[in-house]
Amino acid sequence: MLKKLLTLIHNFLLKLISGLKRFPGALALACAVTVVLMYINHAKPREDVWAHTAMVLALGIPAALCIKMVFERITVKKAATVLVYALAAGMLLGYYFFLLPDMGMVSVSRYIAFSLALYLLFTAIPYWGRREGYELYVIKLFTGFIVTYFYSLILFAGLAAIMFTVNTLFSAGISSKVYFDLWLFVAGIFAPAYFLAEVPAAGARYSGDDYPQFLKVLLLYIVMPLLVVYTGILYVYFLKILVTRIWPAGIVSNLVLWYSFISLAVLFFIYILREKNTWVRIFTAFSPKLILPLLLMMFIAMGIRIDAYGITENRFLVLTGGLWSTGCMLYLACKKNTRNILLVLSAAVIAVLVVSGPWSCYSVSKYSQNARFESLLMKNNMVSGGNIVPAQEISSADKASISSIIQYFNRYHSLKELKILPSGFKLAQMKETFGFERSFGSKNEYFGHNLQETWEIQDIMGYDYFLASPVEMPGSTTVNQGALGIAYDNAARVIKISEEGRLIYQKDITEAALAIHAANTGKNALTNREMTFMDENENLKIMVLFRSMSGTEDGGDGKPRVEWLDFSLFVKLK
Repeated sequence: MLKKLLTLIHNFLLKLISGLKRFPGALALACAVTVVLMYINHAKPREDVWAHTAMVLALGIPAALCIKMVFERITVKKAATVLVYALAAGMLLGYYFFLLPDMGMVSVSRYIAFSLALYLLFTAIPYWGRREGYELYVIKLFTGFIVTYFYSLILFAGLAAIMFTVNTLFSAGISSKVYFDLWLFVAGIFAPAYFLAEVPAAGARYSGDDYPQFLKVLLLYIVMPLLVVYTGILYVYFLKILVTRIWPAGIVSNLVLWYSFISLAVLFFIYILREKNTWVRIFTAFSPKLILPLLLMMFIAMGIRIDAYGITENRFLVLTGGLWSTGCMLYLACKKNTRNILLVLSAAVIAVLVVSGPWSCYSVSKYSQNARFESLLMKNNMVSGGNIVPAQEISSADKASISSIIQYFNRYHSLKELKILPSGFKLAQMKETFGFERSFGSKNEYFGHNLQETWEIQDIMGYDYFLASPVEMPGSTTVNQGALGIAYDNAARVIKISEEGRLIYQKDITEAALAIHAANTGKNALTNREMTFMDENENLKIMVLFRSMSGTEDGGDGKPRVEWLDFSLFVKLK
């Protein structure tokens, strides 16, 4: 038994070493990412900088894998190898400084698209120019990934259980953060090393006998029948639309799109089985053709939405994904002997194109929303000489549309990119500029703001008294400290401060919270400065540091309403 265990450990170590020898750059970057995430876990530094560092290092992993796979197919001199890796490092550095300015929607979605494109290229490079074996190669990678992280999960669970037992029985004082460190080590170092050791050699050849039996059973007897049933449901729904002539609001687009993606993945995985299995042959022959009318339904539904509300990033991506899926289905339906590697390469190219250049989802969406915004203003006679004129009379629907476009730019881009707005426009100037407050089509649209965890130092010089969390005081309890008394009414959200029994200050704190919300609509995490309210009179000065607040955009009277807030209070008597 011991001999078998030692042999198992020996083979495992050999596998890890072989992975390290074959992919040293990728594994070095994986280790670096893990170290940075561990540092963030413990030190809580300026997470924007360190999180961006981890993201760029992680982006370098598929880049290093792609370069390695290219060099396994072609022989180059050592100087050329060094030059290519140096160029890749320079491009990652440029990405950090120019393409990752924040953690907003644009930066994150662009990062995901580039990462996806690189991983797709990693699978395609070894078989570019070869007609056979690619599907089984990807299946080997896919099953290897699943098995690797299943092993990793078991390893982490076992080590965490040992650590918990030691901590409980011997009062070892192990921090809960160590458990996350352990997971980072297992998932970020062990798993990649084990997985990469199993990556087949470039150009490895396979036969149908190499197809995993569990995957064959899963696809042929579970997934494919479910897709047939799902196709039937969508066709019944399609017929209902044709009869009632009532098009759905928007969910049908996502349902059809993801259904087409899953169908493409299944068609890719079962392609190699079509010659030996009648069920697979029937499915691959009819499935692409049956999906095309459903995709047409999706395009009509998306066209209705775009005509009403213009293009946004989500709609652009759905349209692009639909066009790619339609092209793939036409290719599979019309060509007898397909090269499925082209589907993967086209997906990689499109992933880069949709987030790059003047045709990107961001540029097209901003252009569309600018045009729609100007059209709404012109329709309501709110433009004169290129300037916005406050509205005299305007429908609630147009108010909501104008407000939603402004919120869209504020949340995802910048108000400066809404061209017709006056220079320096702030959300608090909405009524002054447009003649009405921001309006929302749904009364249930929620907002929330939290204090950013940047460990920023707050200047409290000049204040003598501190109350940590008045919202935790029951009812309207008064806390006394010498001559000073502070009361907070949880129901009315009113602070009352007295000196020797005499009321010297009173404030409805929701006013301050709503002012902060108005100035930061669309943002979630705010800095200390953004979450601070200061006030004073002849008796005192106060500073309120909000930790969190939330509410609804329409409290029933067309104005935002605060439903929850938490804050700390600083007081200085004069």
